[in-house]
Amino acid sequence: MKKYLFIIIAIAFMSPTLAQQEKNHEVNSEVKELTEFHDIIYQIWHTGWPQKDIKLLVSFTPEVEKGFNKIKNVELSGILRDKKSKWEDGLKKFKITVEMYKGAAAKKDSVRILDAAEKLHSQYEALVRIVKPVLKEVEAFHQELYMLYHYNMPKYDYMKVQKSAIVLKAKMKDLMKAQLSDRMNAKKDSFEKCKAELNIAVDNLNVVMVKGDDKNAINVAVDAVHFRYQELEKVFD
Repeated sequence: MKKYLFIIIAIAFMSPTLAQQEKNHEVNSEVKELTEFHDIIYQIWHTGWPQKDIKLLVSFTPEVEKGFNKIKNVELSGILRDKKSKWEDGLKKFKITVEMYKGAAAKKDSVRILDAAEKLHSQYEALVRIVKPVLKEVEAFHQELYMLYHYNMPKYDYMKVQKSAIVLKAKMKDLMKAQLSDRMNAKKDSFEKCKAELNIAVDNLNVVMVKGDDKNAINVAVDAVHFRYQELEKVFD
């Protein structure tokens, strides 16, 4: 009896940890396999390509193929579900460049492999941009919004929704201070406009929450925050 009681207690203590691990995975936008591929793409782009070292570029072929096979089998985390179609389109283009690289390497064609290496780097960077948040403040906001929109609101866990509204307001303060880099200066006006509209939606959600447990009104307010966040993300498309 004591043995079974110990097992039950152990499970009870482990469950929150497992739940937290699942949540962390859901809101983690990093694609580990894509990050790992950077090691080989770095050598191709910063050593092989500029030095026109054809022998070195050819030697990278097995690693390129191995890395791509890992990337193509990736299952995106929940927070990246909205980017699935873009990811799949990016993978198709990436596959074409991988095949170009392999073909040029097999023939030891110096002109084609240099061209393929350049395209491989470009398509890799395009994949990274699909999943990598532009700003850490945007990512932090999205992580909380994801849990609110896809979990807490559908289940209508009022206390968790209330907590998320407060957290989003705090995250929004950081986001309002965030600035784009100089290379993205052309998007500055659109970014600032979308931030201001998202901020209004977040403020409204908190006002609605203060008024009490009105599921319909809260749902409308949450939808508005989600819509305004999507508009903010479109700035970077």
